[in-house]
Order: sequence, then C-alpha cells, then structure tokens
Amino acid sequence: MSRRPHKFDPARAEQLERPERQEFLPNERVLDLLELRGGETVVDYGAGTGTLTIPLARRVPRGVVHAVDESPEMVERLRERVEKAPLRNVRTHLVEENRVPLESGVADRILAVNLLHEVVGETALAEMRRLLAPDGLLLCVDWRSDVERETGPPREVSLTPEEGRSMLEEAGFSAEPAEGFPYHFTLLARPVVGVTAGP
Repeated sequence: MSRRPHKFDPARAEQLERPERQEFLPNERVLDLLELRGGETVVDYGAGTGTLTIPLARRVPRGVVHAVDESPEMVERLRERVEKAPLRNVRTHLVEENRVPLESGVADRILAVNLLHEVVGETALAEMRRLLAPDGLLLCVDWRSDVERETGPPREVSLTPEEGRSMLEEAGFSAEPAEGFPYHFTLLARPVVGVTAGP
C-alpha cells in the first residue's frame, strides 16, 4: 500500500466528542462487538480523548483498560477525564516509536477505532499482535473510502474494507468482516498461530 498515514490533529480533539458522532458510530454498538464478560484486559489503541475508553471501562468492572495513544496532548486530556470520572480500572500509556510499555500477550481484547488509516506503513499492527493473547480478539473499525460522506478524513487517505483486511493479514492476523456502520467498515481479527507479524 503506497499511501502515507494520515494523522489526526490533536488540536481538533473536540470533534471526537461531538454528539452527532453517536448517530453514525454509536459507542455501545461498537463495544458490543468486543463480546465482553466484565473481567477482560482491554487495550484501547489510539484512545484519543477517551471517547470509547470511559464506556469501555464501565463494561469491564473486574478487568482493566489500557488506553494508549502516541499524542502526549491526547494522553494528558484522557488522564484528566479518567480522574474526573473517576475510574479505577483505566491505565494510560504514551506510545513512543510504535512501542507500548506493556508485556507481550497482556490483552484479551484490543480496540482500534479510526486508526488503520493512520498507521499505514508503520509497525502499530505488529505491536498490537505482540500485545494480544493467542486467543485474543482485535476489533478494527475505520472510515471507508468507498462511500460518500461529509465527515471524517479525506476519502483519498481512507481505506476500503479489502485494504484494511490486507493490512491485518500482512501483520499476522486472520480477519473477518462484522457489523458495518454507514461510514465505517468493521473487522474482527485474531492472531494466526505460527505466523510472524510483518512490518
């Protein structure tokens, strides 16, 4: 894939909290796809300001949510939200050079929303595979490039479902489509045993 990653600007963080987002990408429907029982360890990869981290943490009262992001500004805003909530089962981490300061295989679930198009050509998916337990589940939800829309990143930097699936397979996952959303595709991915993650 020749396109370059398209990074979200932290200065536009308030857009992540706009109520209309819930009309086309409702938090609860996204989280339903994780099939949580309440005691899992979940990594919210590219957590931003915690749009999904907060409701996710409430779904795993006996578990823990590791919210990670590569933007120091986003991580600081997220820490403030967690403290105000207050939530005792959320840990925040700064991703540096595509490395998360957590042990390998720690995650039962990984959530990556609107992230795939931001990590094209990077090693983030290999890092997710490292973090995910052998029987774990990675949920990827991302903007579609093949539908008309007036919101989200430019269509030329977004992905088709097939491109997203190809990225996951190159990183050592098997991936199957799940419930879609008006402007997003959804992929459920699991590590392939014996396959080494690609770049």
